[in-house]
Amino acid sequence: MRRRRNRAAAVALTAVLGTVPMALPPAAHAADATEFGLPVPDVTPTGVAAASGGGAWFTEAQGGIGKITPSGRVTEYPVPRNGQKGTGYPDAMAVASDGAPWFTDSSGTVARVGRLDPATGKVSTYEPPADALPNAQITGIAPGADGAMWAATGSAGALLKITATGSAGVITTFATGLAPYSVAVGADQAVYFTDQGGQIGRLDPATGAVTTFAPPSAAGGYPALGEITAGKDGKLWFTESGSNKIGSLDPASGQISEYDVPTANARPAGLTVRPDGTVWFTESSASNLGMLDPASGQITEYPLPATLSAPFRLVSGADGKLWYTAPGRGRIGFVDPADPPSGFPHQATPPNGPGAPTMAAQFQNRCPQTICLTEVTTGGNTKIGSFALDLPAGAIRITGYLGDPDSTGLPVLKPPVSGQQFEGKPIDVPGGLIGQLPLVGPILGKTPAAMWAVNKLTVTQSLAGPVHVLAAPGGFGAQTTINIKLNNDLLGPNCVIGPVDAKLAPTFTGGGFGDDPQLGWVGGQMEINAPIAIPKAQGCGPFNILDGVINQMMGLPSPADKNSMNLTGILNLGVGINAANVPDALAPGSSNPLAAKLRALLAARSAKHASKPAVKIAKKHTYRVKARH
Repeated sequence: MRRRRNRAAAVALTAVLGTVPMALPPAAHAADATEFGLPVPDVTPTGVAAASGGGAWFTEAQGGIGKITPSGRVTEYPVPRNGQKGTGYPDAMAVASDGAPWFTDSSGTVARVGRLDPATGKVSTYEPPADALPNAQITGIAPGADGAMWAATGSAGALLKITATGSAGVITTFATGLAPYSVAVGADQAVYFTDQGGQIGRLDPATGAVTTFAPPSAAGGYPALGEITAGKDGKLWFTESGSNKIGSLDPASGQISEYDVPTANARPAGLTVRPDGTVWFTESSASNLGMLDPASGQITEYPLPATLSAPFRLVSGADGKLWYTAPGRGRIGFVDPADPPSGFPHQATPPNGPGAPTMAAQFQNRCPQTICLTEVTTGGNTKIGSFALDLPAGAIRITGYLGDPDSTGLPVLKPPVSGQQFEGKPIDVPGGLIGQLPLVGPILGKTPAAMWAVNKLTVTQSLAGPVHVLAAPGGFGAQTTINIKLNNDLLGPNCVIGPVDAKLAPTFTGGGFGDDPQLGWVGGQMEINAPIAIPKAQGCGPFNILDGVINQMMGLPSPADKNSMNLTGILNLGVGINAANVPDALAPGSSNPLAAKLRALLAARSAKHASKPAVKIAKKHTYRVKARH
């Protein structure tokens, strides 16, 4: 009897032919600057390095490594798990003398650097022993002599020299007594670095001696200093993020010169020196690029396509273009320095206070001045009874700000002041409707009948109740009620499975939030494994006549132990910057326990980066390490 019903349903579902065209979204463009959105913008692109022949390599703090061509073609490479089975946070990037890109990991749990083989796409990482660099967080990286790479870790107060051959590597650590952030090798082969406390340091690799230089203005801002790079004139050029200046150090005389950025609170971050000697830099809170002419000291500013793109690092490419990362909007972009963007420069995001310009992402402007978060799935699968579906990247996004607890005692995630709180993309179901039939479905789903328009089946999800915020290991989760809608011509507009109660308590695979001190927000990769009880479908077909067919096909209702939701995703968290006047869950005396926890997290982050490292390491030590693949 069951087979007869399945056969009858198959006949009914293969009655009409049709096709549906598909289109890809275009890349974002400005008049004179070109930007390309990454497949999932939340991956937070940070580091960038020139690729041979044109284009650029880049890091994804919440993903891996990528390469982009001038036409916008993106190839992504996963990074292996670290020694604690965590995903880590790729950060800065530089190319070695052999053309291979290296990257740092700003994870606070495992210190490591990595190398990508351009010929094979294979990624190798190198970790010193766990006690070698307490608190980890390796940020800046730069090439040195003889194929070596130099890196900086402020939390351990050290510089690292790394050499690698095949499956083995050698890491030598040098204690500095400061908090290094970015690093560059000068013409004298000494290693120069910016210090998060506001100084420029110089390490003599032969003796381990450290000399410091104090920029007049840097000590007054946080974060005081950003990137540093060697110029064609022998000088070291650096950004003063907190005091809104570009600085240069003449190693021969020790003289420091400073240049004011015209746009107030622009927060210069990354910089590079062009072959003609001009110094280009990003304005991370104003979404501009700047160009400093060392001969005249004059700075010219150029607007990028959109505000809140938070341009971070940039590099002069082999193709003559200036490539930059824009983590605020999840983009990689380039400009032609011979024909730079035109128009008036953008104004900066309002600062948090004197010496504290605000580097903010687009999602933060969707929330008032309170705790703001956005969470997006990057993949995974769900199983409902006999129905299984793989989720593409970006299928589900939740955005909002933290409100006080309601009658449940749990804090409520309030809808953002702009855009939707819950965004669910339609997910195509392979084989369509007939492909879900028991026994014969997998066969019929591969026949020409599966291509008929009437067979096309997509799934969308929507909220059926408020979103409550939960504490989760290393981060935060959600508890909510959703409706699962089956979209098909035969099923009509109201075929819904739900309401479904979902408790999504993620595990943060990086051990917590990523934490480059220059970024204005934090993020983390996560995994969710949640059993969910599923009720019957209802509203399917004219006068609900197909409810029984759908429930039989999918095995509904289905208890929690028969279903699963296994997802990967990214959560980004920061303070909202929209000026909307709504109750502030961060106000003193708030009854919101998670708000207090978040206040403590952000305060501890600021305090950590503003102070010298609390740990002490050996003045110099060498470790032989094996590559991880």
